[in-house]
Amino acid sequence: MRIVLTGGPHAGKTTLIDALARRGERVVPEVAIEVIADLRRELGDDAATAWRRAHATEFQERIAVKQLALEAALRLAPGERVFFDRGLFDGLAYCRLANVPAPRTVEAERSRRRYDLVVLCELVLPFTDRAGTGRTSDLARAQTIEAALAAVWTELGYPLLRLPSSLTVAERQALLLGRIASLGPARAL
Repeated sequence: MRIVLTGGPHAGKTTLIDALARRGERVVPEVAIEVIADLRRELGDDAATAWRRAHATEFQERIAVKQLALEAALRLAPGERVFFDRGLFDGLAYCRLANVPAPRTVEAERSRRRYDLVVLCELVLPFTDRAGTGRTSDLARAQTIEAALAAVWTELGYPLLRLPSSLTVAERQALLLGRIASLGPARAL
């Protein structure tokens, strides 16, 4: 079973992924973070940020290529599951928000059913911008991103399991694992 955790900045995706990993679940970290780190090493911090803004489609293409390679390398036994910190189609929302075309790599995958469950982690409040981490979104932008992500995944035919921001990490984890258990093994691709 392939499960995507999506949501805007400060939604607790990575915190939840880390909690799932600690309990022995198989997880795939956010690919965009790796691509950003590569760009920062290659260009430096300020130049990497400027490049991402000026080349939004190419940036999303780099993420998509790496995401697809990671997904292709995964071998899941029957009944096994993996949690992704973001999925391939998150890039469509970011392209939409930047008003740029989506990468061809992502467009080519639109009709393929890649995931068994998409989980929208709602923004955790109170919001802190965490500017020291290199994040650039304020609360209004984070809310816009969350709405765009929800719209894209819904348009692609994925029903969303929403994890409310009012829940603790442990409560979010319990809700998610309970939902997965209710789907049963027949639900997996």
